[in-house]
Amino acid sequence: MFPMFQELAPHDPHDKCGHHYAICLDLKNQRFEVLDSIRSEADADLTTHAQFFINNLKETWNRHYEHSKVQIRHFPTKYVATAKQGNTRDCGFHALEYFAKWEGRIVPPITAATVVELRKIYTWN
Repeated sequence: MFPMFQELAPHDPHDKCGHHYAICLDLKNQRFEVLDSIRSEADADLTTHAQFFINNLKETWNRHYEHSKVQIRHFPTKYVATAKQGNTRDCGFHALEYFAKWEGRIVPPITAATVVELRKIYTWN
């Protein structure tokens, strides 16, 4: 699983706002999985950003593991349907839950109440 951060205004040096999402390399099912709490496959910014990373990963894998029995250059990308957050600031909590609980089958249920509990846990820790 790879944590992703995309700047939302990369040409504005004063705007450091961004968005967190996750990309999973699923070797068992031979695919890449993108989990995003705001956007879907229909969003060109997401698909462009994710494909850029995935293509670089495929190239790096090929360069360093060209003799491995596992090759990933043919793996397709699946955009996993996730629960969408109700605001623009909780994407980090959603991404953390994906990292902690994603097993390739069931998307962890993340609600506003889950985010409140996560804030308490992270504050306490």
